[in-house]
Amino acid sequence: MTATIPPPSPDIPEKPRSTAGLGRTAGRGASTTLVGQLIRIGVQLGGIVVLARLLTPSDYGLVASVAAIIGVGEVLRNFGLSSAAIQVRDLSRHQKDNLFWINSLIGLALMLLAVLCSPLIATLYGDDRLVLLTQVLAGSFLLNGLATQFRAHLNRNFHFVALAGSEIGAQVGSLVIGIAMALNGFGYWALAGQQISQGLLTIIILIPVTHWFPGWYHRKAPMRHLIMFGSNLAGTQLLGYASRNTDTIVIGATLGAGPLGLYNRAFQLLLLPLNQINGPSTRVALPVLARLQDDPPRYDRFILLGQTIMLHAVTIVLAFSCAQALPIISIALGNTWLGSAPIFQILAIAGFFEAAAYATYWVFLSKGATKQNLYFALTTRPLLVAFVLLGSLWGVYGVAAGYSLGVALIWPMGLWWISRVTNAPARAMFLAGVRAILGYGFAAAVSWAAVQWIPIDLPFARVALGGVALLAAIGVVTLIWPRFRRDLRSITQARSFLRSAKSSRSSKSGTTNPAMGTDQLAPSRTPARARTVGRIRLRLIRRLDRVVHGFAAASALPYLRDRAALKRATDQLTPFDVRSERWHVLVAPPGEGNIGDQAMVEAFLENVPGPVQVLVRRAGDLHIPSQHAGRAQLVPIPHLIYGTGRVHLEAMVALASVLDGALSLTVVGADIMDGAYSVRASSRRADVASLARSVGVDARILGFSWNGHANVGVRRSLARAGRLGTRLQLRDPISSARARADRFHNVVDVADAVFAARTSSGLAATEYLGPTPTPYAVVNASALVGRRFDQTLEYVRIVTALLQAGLRVVLLPHVVRTSGDDAAACRAVYERLSEGEGADSRVVLVNRLLSPAEVRGLCAGAEVVLSGRMHLAVQAMFHRVPAVALSTQGKVAGMMRLFDMPELCVEPGVGLAERMVPVALAVLADRESYRHRLAVRLPEIQRLAALNFSVLPSAARSRPPAQRQSPTSHRQGPA
Repeated sequence: MTATIPPPSPDIPEKPRSTAGLGRTAGRGASTTLVGQLIRIGVQLGGIVVLARLLTPSDYGLVASVAAIIGVGEVLRNFGLSSAAIQVRDLSRHQKDNLFWINSLIGLALMLLAVLCSPLIATLYGDDRLVLLTQVLAGSFLLNGLATQFRAHLNRNFHFVALAGSEIGAQVGSLVIGIAMALNGFGYWALAGQQISQGLLTIIILIPVTHWFPGWYHRKAPMRHLIMFGSNLAGTQLLGYASRNTDTIVIGATLGAGPLGLYNRAFQLLLLPLNQINGPSTRVALPVLARLQDDPPRYDRFILLGQTIMLHAVTIVLAFSCAQALPIISIALGNTWLGSAPIFQILAIAGFFEAAAYATYWVFLSKGATKQNLYFALTTRPLLVAFVLLGSLWGVYGVAAGYSLGVALIWPMGLWWISRVTNAPARAMFLAGVRAILGYGFAAAVSWAAVQWIPIDLPFARVALGGVALLAAIGVVTLIWPRFRRDLRSITQARSFLRSAKSSRSSKSGTTNPAMGTDQLAPSRTPARARTVGRIRLRLIRRLDRVVHGFAAASALPYLRDRAALKRATDQLTPFDVRSERWHVLVAPPGEGNIGDQAMVEAFLENVPGPVQVLVRRAGDLHIPSQHAGRAQLVPIPHLIYGTGRVHLEAMVALASVLDGALSLTVVGADIMDGAYSVRASSRRADVASLARSVGVDARILGFSWNGHANVGVRRSLARAGRLGTRLQLRDPISSARARADRFHNVVDVADAVFAARTSSGLAATEYLGPTPTPYAVVNASALVGRRFDQTLEYVRIVTALLQAGLRVVLLPHVVRTSGDDAAACRAVYERLSEGEGADSRVVLVNRLLSPAEVRGLCAGAEVVLSGRMHLAVQAMFHRVPAVALSTQGKVAGMMRLFDMPELCVEPGVGLAERMVPVALAVLADRESYRHRLAVRLPEIQRLAALNFSVLPSAARSRPPAQRQSPTSHRQGPA
């Protein structure tokens, strides 16, 4: 019946992180990265100030001449593979090894190529010193190639602290080396030494902090999709690099090292805020956005917030620097470099649009649209080169103006492009950028005008007054422009927004499991007042829902309207080709982080052969296991169950198309059919089954509980479904008796569908407990029952009793979403146990959402399972492991009656520990007897579970097309 999955292999892809905690992950990652970048800005600015006073513009011009040409090798060396490793959802150990060797070999080849081409570079610029300088700087190719996948590994796994620390350490060390060489008269070699030493120090630091070292190359690992992603991105980056460095090559070849040094310092001052904000923000945003592709609302909110934060952070710096360029350069670099001030002011325009375009770049990469990004670059980058070449007719200032104008035109073109190839909010992104440039442009003009009466030889006075004027102007703009004010408010509230994102949980936690260093399910800290207000609001909404939708469902008007809409949509369809293969339809439960919901979907797929279409609200609510991906697919119809008005009627069109080729329709019932959670959703699920029957499709409701006190509208909807021929499959004898008492037709006695599951995996047990675990118990603290009393102290007592009995304890969340976050409940117990003397190594907190097979495998080795969730108890008893479960809505009592073990059902509430601990200890004292009783009853229960899927029609029993056109059920009217 069960098959244990072997331990993980290097060929098995790393399991992608849950998207539920990405808001908090991004918040922490952004905070960490921001602190790191502030330190890096300080180090880099200090290096610019010190080295500019020790070296000449010609020294910088020589190094910039070489860097502009051999820097193209950096793009080829990376080959886009670092971004490929971050963006891809699944990445195996063997694939990571291969990516390391590919990057390293490319770096080695480019180093040798640069050495061979060094005489040509010297000839281009007419300076023989560049031969040896090029050969030395070529070593950076190999060093950076070795470091690429180490950085990508830290970035992919959100290890922002380690990544920032390694970069800062290497930067500080290389700066010390560069300054020491400059002080000893090495001239431009100090800059070369700084660059080479930074690459070497990066490797030395990354290897120990990454805790990963590559193995040999593996030929069988699939690499094509990674290479394709990287090659497209590399082509885009190569075009971008060429267009951005045309100005340097033109100035160096025509005007010489001196003017190029001035231009280079101005450009480097521009890149200082851009590189220190844009690059690291991409580091945070890309892995997060890549995991939000299937959740468009959250994707849009995140990218708009990220763009707003980035634009305002960059633009305020550029606005001040542009307005006060002369005094800032005088203070930082000295009067020798004042010639670069007007160049910097022109380039500041380009800086803003470069910052704005980064969000467009995020969209291309996170959506996997690297080919479109390449096409966009092929279209626009030659335009930038043309503007630079045209501007070179007017000297260095013309080059700067041409570059700025080209970048300014490319930004709106990029937004238009992503609006055509993705569903990103391009218009909102454009308006946010316009607001930023107008607001800060006005502030920069005020700051510049405010200091014109102060002599240039008083730079500190100009900077101080200019800063005050800039802030005052921003204040005025904020007061008179509501949309600009709203943007600033969103920045100040960004932290709380990210922390309160749906199912907010972080990827890191200060308190971690010994088994897992990364916590994906750490709960957000919502203020007590906000929780209280939210609960009152939810309670009022539910009561209003019960009254309004209950009366509506009882009147049968919603069903009649839906049936008419379905009939209109059905009549407009072309006749179904009888030679085509038909499919089964499964109306899925809400999902959204509920392991029980996922388990029921998987049980259906494991027991029903042939094509299956799973109707969901959102594509990310559930997932299709890989073994069923070839025949099953998710079909999002967002407003089928929860929609209202026009959008719900439009959902009937989508439903008609699905039912047109359907063999059967199955509604997952479980505990969501009696209206206890939502009257409208429960009645709608019953109505969908009735609608399927109205067009001649076999319909059933997968084993569900019935509490006997349901809303009248839900009762009438289910009664109508039964009369129209829907199989009402009740999963326990108590529910069956209640359904028959309500005079439902077509009632079938079954057991919970998850008892018919066929898979089990020992991965989680090995991950958290090791290959040979000592005796342990699995405990679940349910957020559902925890709403009515403070259960944390009760569970602390329960866990303590289990520890005293000689067991390890695994705290296992089973539902992780805003409406019922077990992760927060389990963590509260874990943290309470960790107070005083600290964490007990015998208590393990599961800090990620397990798959149903992993839950069954974890329960299989347990001595006992204590659960507040019914489906966790089901998956324990699946392996003949006794489960003590809390009685909720009568459903658990019915299941325990099936096993003839009513004593294992415990009432929740105050004093829970006093009731549960004696039962658990009694089970432990007589565990073999309990296992034997479960083994005796389980075959019959599995037979009942299999009835959920019995007599389903096969492809050979296709409906004739004529039956769809004029079904008799349409004439029966509502029950």
